[in-house]
Amino acid sequence: MLLCVGLGYGRVLRIGDSGVFGAEVNAASKLGEDPAKAGEILVTGAFREPCGDVAGTGYVPINQSPAGTASAFRVAF
Repeated sequence: MLLCVGLGYGRVLRIGDSGVFGAEVNAASKLGEDPAKAGEILVTGAFREPCGDVAGTGYVPINQSPAGTASAFRVAF
């Protein structure tokens, strides 16, 4: 099984045990289903900012920022 992952970080609206809504939820979903290729992790700028620099990991800007986020990045290992 090959996965494509989109990650976002921010305020969300939670309804019950399974409903989560918000701009970051939508942006992360779009990153994971549209521009991400098999085995890629794409993140919103809001996700990248609090993570800072992580040893052995880099972020490469991508041109396809979905609605709801100003920037998006490909995680490079």
